[in-house]
Amino acid sequence: MNKILSILIIISLFTGCLGNSGSDDINNCLITTDDFEDIWEISGNYNTFSSPHAADLNGDEILDIVIGTGMEIPAKGSIIAINGENGNVLWEFDTGQEMFSSAQFEDLDGDGELDVILGGRGHQLKAIDGQSGDLIWSFDSNNSERGKWFQFYTGQFINDIDDDGIADWLTSNGGDPTKAPNDDRENGYLMILSGGSGELLGVADTPDNMETYMSPIVYKPHSSMETQILFGTGGETWHGSLWSTSIEAILNGDISNATEIVSPVNNVEKGLISTPTILDLTNDQILDIVVTMFDGRTIAINGSDFSIIWEVDAKEYAENGTAQNTETWATPAAGYFTQDSTPDIFVHYIIGEWPQYTSFWTAQIDGLTGTISWMEETKHISAASPLAIDLNGDNLDEVIMIRGMVEFNENEPNNPELSHEVLIWNPCDNSNSLIFNRAGISVASPLIVDIDGDGDLEMITTSSSSFDSPTGTWKMYRTDLNIPSPSIITWGAYMGNNYDGIVNTR
Repeated sequence: MNKILSILIIISLFTGCLGNSGSDDINNCLITTDDFEDIWEISGNYNTFSSPHAADLNGDEILDIVIGTGMEIPAKGSIIAINGENGNVLWEFDTGQEMFSSAQFEDLDGDGELDVILGGRGHQLKAIDGQSGDLIWSFDSNNSERGKWFQFYTGQFINDIDDDGIADWLTSNGGDPTKAPNDDRENGYLMILSGGSGELLGVADTPDNMETYMSPIVYKPHSSMETQILFGTGGETWHGSLWSTSIEAILNGDISNATEIVSPVNNVEKGLISTPTILDLTNDQILDIVVTMFDGRTIAINGSDFSIIWEVDAKEYAENGTAQNTETWATPAAGYFTQDSTPDIFVHYIIGEWPQYTSFWTAQIDGLTGTISWMEETKHISAASPLAIDLNGDNLDEVIMIRGMVEFNENEPNNPELSHEVLIWNPCDNSNSLIFNRAGISVASPLIVDIDGDGDLEMITTSSSSFDSPTGTWKMYRTDLNIPSPSIITWGAYMGNNYDGIVNTR
């Protein structure tokens, strides 16, 4: 009998109870999936690790979907836009490198229509005309400001700096995938580019001379406070911190005076990879910060003075408090999982140390107190960010989860069988329930939004046929949930509904 090793990789979480109850009582937590309907699927070359983002690109008042695709070796990739109504390709732009970040949208050429910026490996950063798929500009890697450029992560638009009437672009650049885990790494950069031309307006080295993987956040805690830029340093095997700086400092090329908000643990070579979540936890109308450090800590930070509100260390709970290492790439989801007015936090951590993992720990943290309201430990591994949305009108958010399985057969160790399933976790009874199971792995957060404006929710998910095969393919699926969209979707996409890290609060 062949020996099968199953490694479950949880990618994103979708909470709720599933069932076939016909009750109209809004206090009934059951959600029926009988009306969930697969509308279309589409496939293409390469893999995708880019979480889908959406905007109306063709003017039909239906949201279209943009992702990056590709593979690291051999270097291939593209940016592709999919018609949200029927799944047809609107356009595809070849990049020659894997494009793993997520799309952002803005009018970059002054025609009044939305365009796309998306980055990835091999110092690739592209601005694409949203209607035609033509190139507007590409980052000039021959720029002499630095001798070497790295990977581009999901950025944010900022106010027009160069007075061309077009919003400009803040991003981070760092990480060298050619390095072994404990090799020395070169420092990363924060960068500001012209949204209209791609011209480099400012670049600054990280203040601790460490690499960077975190997508930066434009952070304005309150209308009366200054705009700040949040960024992270360090990685899987190098220490780092959460920092705050200003746009002016980046433009001046010097962020050495950045404020260190969260410091590394002494003698622990782990930094910050996941993007923080921004929300008001203290009910003072000032936005606070929740960050999941790669060393196992989830930390809530007061936006008024950067003091610690609460801190949870996964190692103190995983494996009954005996876990030596817990790590995460996942941005925490915020949702209303209890009856109070403060949003709560949903996190998951991998037990073990990269790249050797053994199991998975997930938890709901009370946003007001920092106490763990619920936790679960399984032989799963999670890499992507959960979502949170009220699916049944009970005023509690459910959470969306994609769980992948890799089965290695000892007779064909280089040909693993891959599959994934989409689950719902429900805070009313802490249950996990299955929506569907499909072939391939899924390593990007889904998107849940009213795509066609009919008042009901749709879900976009993606999958890849392999981790790194040169003949790999990706798929995208649209599933109509036929559930009325709540008035506020708390956390319906990677980096939130507005793709800026800020939670939609009630």
